Parts: sequence; structure tokens; C-alpha cells
Amino acid sequence: MDEDTSGPDEGVGGRLSGRVLADRYRVVDVVSSGANTIIVDAIDSGRPDGDVPVTIKIVNPERVVDTAFRDDFRRQVQIAMSLSHPNIAAVQDWGEIELDGSSTLFWVVDHLDGGSLRDLYDRGRLLEPSQALVVGLEACRALDAAHSRGVVHSELTPSKMVFGSDGRLRVIDFAMARLLGRDAWEDPATVATHVARYASPEQSLGLDVEPKSDVYALALCLIEGITGTVPFAGDSTVSTLAARVGRLMPVTADMGSLASVLERAGRPDAEDRWTAEEFGEALVQAAAKLPRPEPIPILASSLFAASVAQARSGSGGPPAGPADGRTSGLDAPPGGPDALAADDTDDLEMDDVEMDDVDRDAGEAGVVGEVALAAGLGVAAVDADGNDTATGDATGEASGADDDAVEDGTRDEAADAGGAPDPDAAPSSEGVPSATGLAAPLVLLTDIADPPTGAVQVGGEADSIAGPPSGPPNATGLPEPTAELPAAAAAVIDPTPSGTLYDEERAGRRWFRTLAIALVILVGIVALGYAGWLLLRTKSYEVPDLVGVDEAVALNEIAGNGWVVETERERSDAVPEEDHVVRTIPVAGEQLDEGATFVIVVSDGPELRTIPELAGMTLVDAQATLEDLRLLVVEAPPVYSETVPAGAVVGWQVEGNTSLVAGAQVLPETTIVLTVSLGPEPRPAPDLTGQTVDEATATLAELQLAIERGEDEFSSTIEVGRVVSQDPPPATPVERDAAVTVRVSKGPDLVPIPDLAGQTYPQAQQTLADAGFVIDSLLGTTEGTFVSVSVDGEEVQAGATFPRGTGVDLIFL
Repeated sequence: MDEDTSGPDEGVGGRLSGRVLADRYRVVDVVSSGANTIIVDAIDSGRPDGDVPVTIKIVNPERVVDTAFRDDFRRQVQIAMSLSHPNIAAVQDWGEIELDGSSTLFWVVDHLDGGSLRDLYDRGRLLEPSQALVVGLEACRALDAAHSRGVVHSELTPSKMVFGSDGRLRVIDFAMARLLGRDAWEDPATVATHVARYASPEQSLGLDVEPKSDVYALALCLIEGITGTVPFAGDSTVSTLAARVGRLMPVTADMGSLASVLERAGRPDAEDRWTAEEFGEALVQAAAKLPRPEPIPILASSLFAASVAQARSGSGGPPAGPADGRTSGLDAPPGGPDALAADDTDDLEMDDVEMDDVDRDAGEAGVVGEVALAAGLGVAAVDADGNDTATGDATGEASGADDDAVEDGTRDEAADAGGAPDPDAAPSSEGVPSATGLAAPLVLLTDIADPPTGAVQVGGEADSIAGPPSGPPNATGLPEPTAELPAAAAAVIDPTPSGTLYDEERAGRRWFRTLAIALVILVGIVALGYAGWLLLRTKSYEVPDLVGVDEAVALNEIAGNGWVVETERERSDAVPEEDHVVRTIPVAGEQLDEGATFVIVVSDGPELRTIPELAGMTLVDAQATLEDLRLLVVEAPPVYSETVPAGAVVGWQVEGNTSLVAGAQVLPETTIVLTVSLGPEPRPAPDLTGQTVDEATATLAELQLAIERGEDEFSSTIEVGRVVSQDPPPATPVERDAAVTVRVSKGPDLVPIPDLAGQTYPQAQQTLADAGFVIDSLLGTTEGTFVSVSVDGEEVQAGATFPRGTGVDLIFL
């Protein structure tokens, strides 16, 4: 059971600060509390070699309710602990604790105090291509080691690449990041945007994550380091994920030999990318064509070390340190560690030296000497790179402590900024601004109104002027100035090569010397005042016209203005070039003070076009609509449609992406493929022969055809009332809604046998033909007289009916 020493619950800090986890880890500081984990800095007191700082990541209890999650956690943390590589942050331990009455899990990792790539980028620092190559090579080594064990990171971002105090890069959260982010990736739209920025195209599409997904993410991280922007980053998770699918990684010639390597690492198809091993080998090859890299400006701070020392001491007082009360390495700011954020590495200004503590009363002895000493003090500073620097040096030596001494937590007290100067050393004039803004020598003088006893060597003789005797520090916290003056001071006091300042014979010249000294003091005070004004005044600069300028060029142009630069991104048709400035706030021509916020709005490319619903529009209208949106039109082969009239759009799709629907957003010049309707497809006329009129009507209606009735016809084969014939004939293509004409049977056409009695053969022949009969044969002679008529060998009488066209036999004798 953990020892709970937290006191009242005041959020995460109240619950954890001061607790001892797993009977060995004393929490020193709560670093952050996120959706998945709570991160704390702690002291591991269970090591045989003494207390060791560590970082502990505690899973939020609500994530641990599921038994399956606990099992997965145990498996993944064992995998993480098995990874051993110089560029992988070691997982040292894991376990369970109680947090607010709920059981949860934690794991322990190396404490890395060099800051992450995210810290570096958030401070506005860009990497030279050669520096990015170094970072990439170390990350590739870590990825290759993990991938060879079958472990994919899946969430590689600049925050996951952290430097130790030794300057070496470590990749953190192998196995654990994938476990904690698994639920979010079930619906990619719910993934945090800062994670989605570095996702691979296959992750965007919800496909399986593979080792080359980490390679893609690393390419994005390195390009951000060089250019300051993340390719394909949008305003939302959905737009960010969609923007990278099928798109090549943008690289420029400014990246030198690194450009082709990053392009290959960031290809949209995973099969076309490097493996981590190949990526590293390509970086090694590219290094030969790049200049030697400068040291990477990692974040270095002893704030956690101070907290560690305090935790070790077991008291609420300040941590142990040098005799002057400061911590080793970089000085902690006034107000404790919380007064300086991890990323706050701006240089300290000269007003950090409390000049008001220097006694400026001209009537007190030693005033000018004290001002001179105070102005000559080195000022401790933490530069933007996180390095300890100093302005001036109280010992007269070059400013800045020995690097090894700084690393060991020690330094020469006389050289330490703000510390007491060596009483045996002459004060230096280095670093004191003059009215011109350049360093000007200061003269160490002592008050002459009431000089104490003592002597200085002026012009080779002992004069009776001396500084106050050495003793305890005065109100400034500094020792009193020494009795000897530098040569520059002696020259001002008495430019002659010999003589005694208080010689009675030269008393008449004292007023002149007094006046000269007073003038020097006055000039010095005015110079110091002016220099202080120059340092303390708020400068302002005119905002340049940056619209249309590349972001990197714009940032470089305003780098010296001391503005707090914030970058926003938006799409713009006015400035369609990606990563170019759209506008600034304030606008060009306005004055902006140092320290004020300056907003640069950078283009993410042209504005996206929302595709309207085009189906049903005429081809002419659809083309005009798309042209107004600066979208290209291509016509697909037309098709028949039962619902869309001829000449109207049946359907459309975006070329290269058939999944987009109306309302989707695309870039200008995107091609839209339109399919136009030919109208209803003609259908073959059905065979209606033998159907009744009602049956024929129903058959045609099913085919969306109409029926028309023609004149009835005689038919010896089709019964009365049924279709004898139709127009058009069967199988002939007919337009929808067209009519088919049918003719119905009246039955056979019967005609009577005419009376041929008394007729000659020619007369009988004509009579039968008029009646609709045909003479088949003649028995007798054409000159004879009519005897009889027969059909099919049987004699028939006049008036008997037979079908028209029936053949008859005649007998004429």
C-alpha cells in the first residue's frame, strides 16, 4: 500500500505530490495530466546506488476498469521492458497503485531532462538539414531495433522523441502508445488532432498499422523541424487525415540531399517507403553532401534537480547547493522553480541586476566605485538554447564558466553571475553599455570630499587618497572597493607623471581636480542612465509587408524584433501557395512593441471547394456551376436512364476518388467526371399475334408502351377478336411511351357461289372472279354451255358460301 502524504485533495497535484508509490517512488512534481495518463517526476529510493530521478506514467483509473485492458497492459509493458537500445527510453518497472480509491497501473521510465523535439519546435527553433539528419538517424536506430522485435510505435510525434542531458535522442512509449491510443483509432475521427498530424495514410484509412507507418511519421517530424510546418496538417482531425491520402510528401531543394530521402520515406503507399534500416542508411549517404551540423539546442534545466535535492533533504526549505544559495548549473529564477517554465529560456535583461541596491548618494564614500563594480558584474542568463551564459565578468576574465564545471554543478564564485567579486582583482569595464550602446571603460574613483587614510600609487608616488577599508559587504551585497585604482582611474585623477594629490604646495589645484572628478562622475552617471534607458526602454518596430512571402523567410525577417510570434493557418484563394503568408496581425505599416504578440496567418493552400449535387442538372448548367468553382469537367460516355431525361446529368464522381459525395470538399482544378443521360432505353416490340385486345394492352403497358387499334381483318387462321397483325412488327425497337398498332381478326372471308346458268364460259369465268373464286379446271369446251360447278369434287349449288379464293371446277358441254 502506498504511503499517502498528499494532504487535502487539490486535483492531481493534491493527490500525488509527496506520495510514495510502490514503497519506493517519492513523487516530486506532477508534470501533466492528460486523457490517458498522469505523468510525474519522482525519486527512486529503492536503488542500491542511492536515489535516482525517474519519470512515472500513471494510467487514468477509468481506463483500467476493463479486465482485458489490464491483461493487455501487462503484455505490452513486458514488451516495452524487453526493448534495450541506446535510443529507446528504458522502461524500468511497473505496478499497481490506489488513486482516489480506484486501482490503476503505472510504469517507470528513465528521467530525460533535455526536453523533446516538441519543446524545441514550440520555442520557434528550426533545424538545419544536417541537424535534422542527426535526429533522424538516431530515431531510425530506435525504430529499427523495435521493428526487428515486431514492435510498432504507431504514435511517433515530436513529443515522443526526447533528449537526455547527454544530448542523445530517445524514443519513448514503445508498445504503450499503441495500447493507450487503440480505442481512439477505432474511429479515426476521434483521434486528437496533434496525433493525427503525424499519422500515415494507412492509419487515416483505418487500415492495419505497420512498421513503415512509423517511418512516415518520422519523415513528417523531420520536415516540421526544417520548415516549421507539418505537411498535410488541417484544421480538424478529419481534414488532416484526408489530406495525406494519395499525396506525395512535399520537399524542397532547401533541404539539400535530405530532400530525396524524406520524399521516399513519406510516400503515400507503404510499399514504396524505406524501412527504418533503409531510412537510416539513406541518411548516412546524404550526410556526405551536408555541412557539419551545429549542436542541437536542446532544453537544459536544473529545475527538477532542485526539486530532487529538496525531496532528498526531506524538508520544505531550499535544496542544498553552493554557499551563495544558488543551485548548481543554471540558476533557478526568483520565486522558485515554478517561476521558470521548461521552455522559458529567454536571456535575462540587464534590469535583472538590481541597480537600485547600489547606493547612489554622492556624499557617501566609495559611491563611484560601487557603481563601477555593479555595472561590471556578470549577469547570469539562460539563452534561447537553454545554455548558461554571462554578460561581463567581475574578475576581468572572459565571461562564462568552464563547461565541465557547469556540468559538475560547480563554478568559480567570482565568475558566477550575480556573485561577489574577488576582492583581490580589479573590476572590469567589460560589458558596460555606453551612450552609444557599446562597451565603455569605467573609471574606479573614490570620494575626495573626506578621503580616508591610505595610499595609492599615482605617477609612481604614494598619494594620500584611498578607498574605504575592505570589510563586510555594503548595501549592495558586494565587498567595498579595493584601495588600489586601475591605471585608467589614476590617469583621470592626475594626468601628470608625478606629484602628491594632497601636497600643500599644490592645494590651489584641488578645486580643478575636484571639478574634473565631479564632471567624470556626472558623465558616468549620465552614461549609465542612458545605457539603462536603452536597455529598459520598450522598442517598437514597423510591421513589414509579408503577404505572399514564404513563412520561413517571413520569420527570419522579423526574428530580431522581439515579438511573440503566433502562427495560424487557413486556406486562401488570395495566397494559394502553401506555407506563404496570407496576412499579419497587425497589418504592414503599423508599429509593434517588443514583447507584443504578432500573428502570422499562413496559407494551407487554396480554399476547398464544396461539390454541389449535380445529378438532374442539365449538362450546360452543371458545366457552368463547376467552372465557377474552378473545377474541371470531363464527360463520361452517356447512358440510358428511365428516370433522368435526355441531356441531364445521370451521375458524377471525382476523378481518382470515387467515394466522395455531394458536400465533399476538394481543391481547385480537381476533375469532376459527368455522366449524361440518353433518356429511356428503347425496348423491342412484343409479339401480340393471337392475343385479345385486353391481353395486348397489358403486355404493352408493362413495357411502358401504348396500344392503338387498326381496322379488323379477315383471317382464316386467327379466331375472331384476336390480333391478326401489328405495326411495328415484333422485335422492332420502340421508344418508351410510343404506340403499337394492332389489327384484330374478323374470322374467315366467306363469299357465295354465283348463279352461272345460261352463261358462256367467258361470262362464267368473269362472274366467278368477281365473286372471289378461282377456276381450277374445265371439263368440256369453252364453246359449250354451262352444266355445273363443283368444289373439291362435289357439285355445289348457287348461293353456297366458301372462303374467298376457293378454287372451283366447271363443266361446259
